[in-house]
Amino acid sequence: MEAVLKIQIPNDELHRRLGGGIPTGSIILIEGKKGAGKSILSQRLMYGLLRNGYSATYISSQMSTIEFINQMKSLGYDIIRDLVKRQLIFISLYPLFVNVTSRDKILPRLISEPRLWKTTVVIIDSLSSMLPDEVDEDVLRSFIVHLKRFGALDKVTIITVDPDDMDEHLLRILEEISTILIRLSVKVFGGDLKNSATIVKYNNAPGNFQKIIPFRVEPNVGLIVEIASVV
Repeated sequence: MEAVLKIQIPNDELHRRLGGGIPTGSIILIEGKKGAGKSILSQRLMYGLLRNGYSATYISSQMSTIEFINQMKSLGYDIIRDLVKRQLIFISLYPLFVNVTSRDKILPRLISEPRLWKTTVVIIDSLSSMLPDEVDEDVLRSFIVHLKRFGALDKVTIITVDPDDMDEHLLRILEEISTILIRLSVKVFGGDLKNSATIVKYNNAPGNFQKIIPFRVEPNVGLIVEIASVV
């Protein structure tokens, strides 16, 4: 497998602003409060990876399959053929864990489902809403080891979290093991609210990257990187 996974799609600047792709073996942590754009950014990365021939698993804590398809369609990201061809596997949290009565069983279940980890990329959106208030240390250690082994196979994990909904100790651990850490925020710029992605950490970047990436979302167009900088 190549050293960098391409995420380029037509008329889109994100791949260049991120240095030209995503290094294989990356563990990407996307942090942001509600409305900051965590899901949109992870969906854009997934779509770019699919369009460049990679396979992906998307695990959602919030959307059903129909909701996911409609969401992607509203962004102009057609993923129907990817689902049909099994190039994309979509897993809604609730059907997957229908017999699970406690959140403390979710991480072990994720680890023990090999079909979820057969693709090139696994997206967990959002991990913070799946976990209990306190995570058992042994379970957490097993999850981290699993992520690192997955990365050692030249594959990529993308995890979104809301810092306000997550144990601070667990958040610090995820930040430490991540190879790419992106913090999202919403700021006032030119009288309008703008989404902004700050790259806090980017190990093994394939090229020069932009540390702060302002973006907006438009129906039928998707994520659009702004030309001007948000400060």
